[in-house]
Amino acid sequence: MFNRLSLSTLVVLITMVISFLLAADAAPAAPKPKPKPAAPKGDITLPQLTKAFAGHCPKKTTGDAITCKDALPYINAAIKKYGLKTKGQKAAYIANMAYEGGYLQYNHNLQNPTQGTRSIMPAVSLRKFVDANKSVQKFWPGFPKNVNDNTIVDVLIKKKADFEPGAWWVTSGPGCAGVAKGLSGSRDSFIAWEKGCIFGGAETINARAAIYTTVFAAI
Repeated sequence: MFNRLSLSTLVVLITMVISFLLAADAAPAAPKPKPKPAAPKGDITLPQLTKAFAGHCPKKTTGDAITCKDALPYINAAIKKYGLKTKGQKAAYIANMAYEGGYLQYNHNLQNPTQGTRSIMPAVSLRKFVDANKSVQKFWPGFPKNVNDNTIVDVLIKKKADFEPGAWWVTSGPGCAGVAKGLSGSRDSFIAWEKGCIFGGAETINARAAIYTTVFAAI
């Protein structure tokens, strides 16, 4: 009686173990988390932009300020749209924007409301940008009759085109094409571009060049 009971119990246990093992084999494996898609080749990445800004990324998107994370898609889109192909051209765009706009803190000149966008450009320069680019002329139905130079900055900001003028100017602004081709890792190449393209003033060259050097190394 005891032996029969033990044998029956053993058979039941073996059957249960086999059933458990078969069920475990049949159970689908837990899905692996999908890897984050890689940034398109040539795009500036968030770690690169953060390093380029050397701790100056705004903490929050509010008012004129925009975080590096929120700004990044607009920066990459502008780089592609206006054909900034070399590392030096991309660095010049980002460095000038960092210097002029206080590292994405400002979209307007605090003393002159007609001057702005992310590279804090004067109204006359913004008008040159608009006149040269049909893709933004649609913001003014009936262009060019109803363009008010004093409000171009506000229209571009409202239409989320505020990252575009500075990118276009790097290679297409008056006097910029030739010096933009020479932009490299050297400080002198940036100074040549700054003097021939931006005209920011002799007193700002060293500060601008220092930012450019940091940005170039980061990207």
